[in-house]
Amino acid sequence: MNRLILVLILLFSISCEQGIENNDYIIIQKEDFTLIPLQSNKYFFEEIINPSNIGLVDDKILISEAWRVPEEHPRIHIVNSTDWTYDKPKGKHGEGPLDLIDASLFYKGKSDDTFWAYSMNGRKLLEYSMSETTLLGKSEWKMTEPMMDLWFFTQATDSSFLGISRVSENRILEFDKEGNRIGGYGNWEKVKDRPELNYTQLAVLNGGFFKGNAEEGLFIRGGLFRDRLEIFNNRYKSFIIIDGPDLELPAFEIIGNELYLGPDPHFRYRDAVVTKNYIFALYGGVSHSDFNKTSVMATQIWVFDHMGQPLYNLKLDRSLINFVINEETNEIYGLTTDEDPGIAVYTIPKELL
Repeated sequence: MNRLILVLILLFSISCEQGIENNDYIIIQKEDFTLIPLQSNKYFFEEIINPSNIGLVDDKILISEAWRVPEEHPRIHIVNSTDWTYDKPKGKHGEGPLDLIDASLFYKGKSDDTFWAYSMNGRKLLEYSMSETTLLGKSEWKMTEPMMDLWFFTQATDSSFLGISRVSENRILEFDKEGNRIGGYGNWEKVKDRPELNYTQLAVLNGGFFKGNAEEGLFIRGGLFRDRLEIFNNRYKSFIIIDGPDLELPAFEIIGNELYLGPDPHFRYRDAVVTKNYIFALYGGVSHSDFNKTSVMATQIWVFDHMGQPLYNLKLDRSLINFVINEETNEIYGLTTDEDPGIAVYTIPKELL
């Protein structure tokens, strides 16, 4: 009872001090989760040098390479999850038509044989064939001028995209299929004792990833440097914000008009997946210097229901940088951060089935 009263007081205090309205707020502690240890099998592929992002389209695993690989090396790899064999490479590096510089996110294509890759640095989407052997894309869609300041964006409906920007007064923006802005949701709240911070600085302070599930209408904005997870319901245009366990903001300073984080920030949320019944969030909590020493990034997946209530802490035997979930086989596929990075495969525990 005392803890409940304290949480209610904190919620009221945060709402009043920061001027947040019309949102649901949850403050969590690690003790709110039921711990479940998980063991994995790991698959290594010599064709993949420095994996950075993972996607899943049907039974095909899509893996992108980080920028620290030779330019002649393909930027995308396809792996068969049915028998754990290497399928083929994709993604010719370059800045020309049907080339790409990087691949930050993957989406299912127009047909069963295609997928889309989002090139953040190239500011475009490229469509690739699963079956053809060419490294080049089949088609591409270049981001429009109103979308140029987006960090991440994803398909929200058959006729719209959602994304997060570094220069907007809104936490989430909506665009139609032609790239025209049609909506903005969630104003930035003021930071206690630093009311002068503008929305560009607040966007950096709250920087992170943006992913979701269009079928469920739920999208996640995860804090890379602060303990905040935002659940956006696209059907109702509403937010649930989850803060904690650490309620402190990361150290920062303002130089000129730019916000810079401290010299050794802690990595918080690294990735998230929305399934039919749950939200899975990969959590780190390690400093940049510790990661450089140990290569351990994140060894916990926190599981929430769709309303943001904490349920389980899946304690992993390996460190991951991001992951996907195969709901057909009830498996988690994660990119490891060890010396020989590969794909760690976990079976989802029976408590979540």
